[in-house]
Amino acid sequence: MHLKQKVSSYILILISCLINLDTVLAQNKKIDSLLKVIEAHPQQDDVRATFLLDLTKLTIVNDAKSSLKYPNEVLSFQNNIKDKNIVSTAHRFKGLVYFHLAMYPEALISLNKALSMAIPLKNDFAIGGGLSNIGLVYMTQSKFPEALKYYLEGLKRFEKIKNELETTRTMANIGIVYTEMGDYAEAMKYYQRVLPLFQKLKDYEGQSSILANIGILHYKNKNIPEAITYSQRSLKIADSTQHLRASARENGNLSAYYTELKHYDLALGYGLKAIEINKKTGNKKSLGINMQNVSGAYLGKGKYAEAKSYGLKALQISQEVNITELKRDASKGLSEVYEALRMPDSALLYYKQYTKFADTISNDKKRNEITRMGIQFDFDKKELSYQQKELLTGAQLKQQQLELALNQAELQKGLQFRDLQTVQLQNEKLRSQEKEKQLLIARNNAKLQASKVSALSQQQKLNKLELKQLWLYGILALVVLGSVLVYLLNLYRIRRLKFKNELQHEQAAQSELKLKHQHQLTESELKAIRLQMNPHFIFNVLNSIEAYVMDNEKRKASRLIQKFASLSRLILENSTKSLVTGDKEWKALMLYTELEAMRYENAFTYSFTVLDDIQLKTLYLPPMLVQPLIENAILHGLIIEPKAEAHLSVILQVQGDRISITVEDNGIGLENNSTKNAKNPVKEHSLGLASIKERIDMINRQQSAHQASFTIGSGANQQGTIAIICLPFFNGNPELNTEN
Repeated sequence: MHLKQKVSSYILILISCLINLDTVLAQNKKIDSLLKVIEAHPQQDDVRATFLLDLTKLTIVNDAKSSLKYPNEVLSFQNNIKDKNIVSTAHRFKGLVYFHLAMYPEALISLNKALSMAIPLKNDFAIGGGLSNIGLVYMTQSKFPEALKYYLEGLKRFEKIKNELETTRTMANIGIVYTEMGDYAEAMKYYQRVLPLFQKLKDYEGQSSILANIGILHYKNKNIPEAITYSQRSLKIADSTQHLRASARENGNLSAYYTELKHYDLALGYGLKAIEINKKTGNKKSLGINMQNVSGAYLGKGKYAEAKSYGLKALQISQEVNITELKRDASKGLSEVYEALRMPDSALLYYKQYTKFADTISNDKKRNEITRMGIQFDFDKKELSYQQKELLTGAQLKQQQLELALNQAELQKGLQFRDLQTVQLQNEKLRSQEKEKQLLIARNNAKLQASKVSALSQQQKLNKLELKQLWLYGILALVVLGSVLVYLLNLYRIRRLKFKNELQHEQAAQSELKLKHQHQLTESELKAIRLQMNPHFIFNVLNSIEAYVMDNEKRKASRLIQKFASLSRLILENSTKSLVTGDKEWKALMLYTELEAMRYENAFTYSFTVLDDIQLKTLYLPPMLVQPLIENAILHGLIIEPKAEAHLSVILQVQGDRISITVEDNGIGLENNSTKNAKNPVKEHSLGLASIKERIDMINRQQSAHQASFTIGSGANQQGTIAIICLPFFNGNPELNTEN
C-alpha cells in the first residue's frame, strides 16, 4: 500500500509588477540600478519610498527574507510621506513578504492594515489587491470559504476598473479554490477561461500556474500521464523565466505523479530538487509537501529508514505551519512506514492521528461547502440586485420583483439544504467512530486467528517428520548402491584424466623450454648492447677527471673522483641486471649530471623532477638507457655555444599506462648542431642514440601488451632539444634478472 501523494496548487499574487520580469539578468540589472538611485537619494520622502517599493517588487519572489527591510524602511518614515497610497502599498507589500515566508498571521495583520487605509482613499486597484491578497493567505491556510469571499469581492473591484490582467489572475485563484474544495468541473471552467487570457497578455508566470493546476485536476481525476504532460509544460516555462517558487512547485508535483506511477527513482530526483529550491525560498508549506513526497518515494523503494526520516520532517513542518491537510498526509505516511517496519503500535498511533485529521478535514469540507454555497448565493444575489437597479424600468418592475421573490424562495431552499448537510455531518462523525472500533476488533481477531494457524502448522510439521523418517531408510539403501556405482565410474574417469594430464604436462614442458631459449637469446642481445655502452660512458667521465688533473685543480679532481667512485659502483651494480629500481637509476643519472656540471665549471643548471607521486623504490627501469640522452644534451646542446641561462631538465611522470622520461635542454637545438664537437674532439659521433633505439626494439620484443617508444626533436620555437622515452610498467625483480 503506497501513500497517496500530495500536490501543490500554485497561487497567483495580485500585484502586476511582481510577475512581468523578462529574465533574471534583466532583473539583477534593475536591482543594481535601483540601489544606486536609492543611495543617491537619501531624503526620506515620497520619491525614496517609491524606489524602495519598486525594489521590493523585484526581490520578493526569489529573496523574500532580504526584501522585508525595504517596506519596513518606508514605514519607518511614513509621517514624512505625503501620498498615503504609498503607505498603504508599503503595508500590503510587507504582508506579501510575510506570506512568502509562511508567516500567515503577520501577513494578515499587514494586509488588513493596508486595506483599511485604501478604503477611505477610494483606490479601487489597491482595495482589489488587498482583498485578493487576504484571500491568498486564507487559501494557503486551507480556509477556502473565507478565501472565496475575499476573491469574489476583489473580482468586483477589478472588473469595475476594467483591469484585465488582475481580473484574469483573480479568476485563476478562484479556480484554485474550487479545486481545493473538490468542485473540479467548476475549477476547469475557470482555468480554460483564463489560460488564453494569460497567453494574450504574455504573462508567463500566469500560464505556468494555470498549466500546473490543470495538471492537478487531471491527477485528481486519476489521469496521471496527462497530469505529467501539463506539469512538464509548466516547469519548462518556470525554468525559462528563472522563477524559483514555480520551479519548486512543479518539481514537487512531478515527484508526486511519478510516485503514483511507481517510478520511484524519477520521483526522488524531482522531490529532492524541490526540497533544495524551497529551502532557498523559505516556503515551508511546499517544503512540507516535498518532504512527504520524498518519504513516499523511499517507502516505495523499500528504504524505510529514509522514508521515516523524511516523514517525521514533514510532520514537524506541518505542525509549524499548522495546516491540517499536511498533518493528515504526514500522519498517514508515517503509519504506512511503521507498518512496513513491522512496528504495529507506532503504525496504529499515527493511523489514529490520520483518522482524526481526516475527520476534521471532512467536517471542514462539508462546512466549507455549505458556507461556500451561502457566500456564492449572497454574491449572486448582490449581483442580481446590482443588475436590477440598472435594468428595472416601469414595465419590467413587476417581473423583476417576481424573480426576486423566486430567488428568496431559492435562498430558503438553500438554507434548508445547509441544515440537512449539518445533520449528515454529525452522522458521518458517528460512523467514523464506529469504523475505528471495528478496526480494533478486527485487529484482535486477526491476532487470535494467527495463533490458531500457528498451532495447527506445528502439528502438521510433526506428522510430516514421522513420514520422512520412514522414507529415509529406503533412500539410504538406494544411496549406498548408487555410491558403489559412482565410485567405479569415477575410478575409470580418474584413470583417463590422469593419462590426459600427463600428456598435457609434457606439451607444457616443451613450450616452456622453447620460451626459455627465446628469452635467453633476447637477454644475450641486450647484454651485448649494455657492454657497448658501459665503456663509452666511463671514457667520457675519465676525460672529465683528466681535465681537472691537467689544470692542477686537486680539490675539484678529488671531489670528481669521489663522485665518480660512487657512480662507478652504481654502474657496476646495475650493469649486471636487466632491470634496476628507479631510485638507483635516478641517483646514477643525477651523479653523472653533477659530474658534467663540475667538469664544465657549472656552465649550465639542471633539474630532476618526479611527478604524479611516483614511488621510485617500487619502480623498475632498464639501466643506462637515459644516460646517453643527458650526455648528448650537455655535449651537443648546452656546451657548444654556452649561454647564461643554459638549463637541462629531466622529468619522470606517468602517461596513461606507461612511464615517460623527458630530457629537455635549451641549447642550440638539432637544426643548428654541427657534426663536430669543439669541446670534445675525441667524441666525434655518439653511439648512444643508436644503442637506445636497439634497446627499445629489444624491449618491444619482450613486451607484447605495452610497447616502449623513443622520440627526439626540437623544442618550442626551434630552440633546444627534447627527447622522450616511454616505457611500460616493469614487474621485474633485479635480483632475479642478474646476468651470469
